[in-house]
Amino acid sequence: MVVNKKKILGLILSHNCEKLIAKTLSRIPENIFDQIIVSDDGSTDKSVITYRELGYEVFETNVSGYGSNIKNGLKSAFSLGADYVVEIHGDGAQFDPAATCNALKFMDLNVDLILGSRFINKKRALELGMPMPRFIANQILSFIDRLILRKNLSEFHTGFRIYNKTMRNINTHLYSNDYLYSFEIIAGAIEKGMSVNEIEVECDYRNEHTSHGYLGASIYAISHIYTLIQFILKKYFNLKIGIFKNE
Repeated sequence: MVVNKKKILGLILSHNCEKLIAKTLSRIPENIFDQIIVSDDGSTDKSVITYRELGYEVFETNVSGYGSNIKNGLKSAFSLGADYVVEIHGDGAQFDPAATCNALKFMDLNVDLILGSRFINKKRALELGMPMPRFIANQILSFIDRLILRKNLSEFHTGFRIYNKTMRNINTHLYSNDYLYSFEIIAGAIEKGMSVNEIEVECDYRNEHTSHGYLGASIYAISHIYTLIQFILKKYFNLKIGIFKNE
């Protein structure tokens, strides 16, 4: 099915989530997507076999990490002619893929990067079980990000993104192969003057899913500050370091 004349692909990011495959697939509204593909970064369980037995095309990368997985998946999706790629986490689709419906208006406008925010309705995020320490930390980090990136978004640290094919114009070679990629891609898009908008998304914390531990989240938060420093140096002083080194 072609929605609004755009070819929309759902991209499932898979890593050792064999037991959650059925739940992930059950949460995907297939009538929105022209095709659903899988990117896997070295699962040691039967995830790849199971997806292939179910008829899904799986693109594998031997470099582990969220960043590596999404890079591999986007490259594969765009090679299949996708106009937009919707990121779906294979841990039971914790961020509700049905939010894609809210993004169709932005796809009509060819927005480059569409983010799903849990904080357009902050009360709802807490009702769905978001832990208070994560809620507060995200609010603080996003406040800092708004000041430095000068982009009025309610959340910068989300697990739900929709990528326009125009995002291929960003050189992500130096971007992290780990979760920091999720923020670097936002900073990179804003630095290039690309359009970034947000939609409301719900996130399920009560059912089984995978998540950063507090140590990993702390390392991410510190690393994200370094990305902001790189952004400032590039944007205001044209000093190219870190992710902007090759520009």
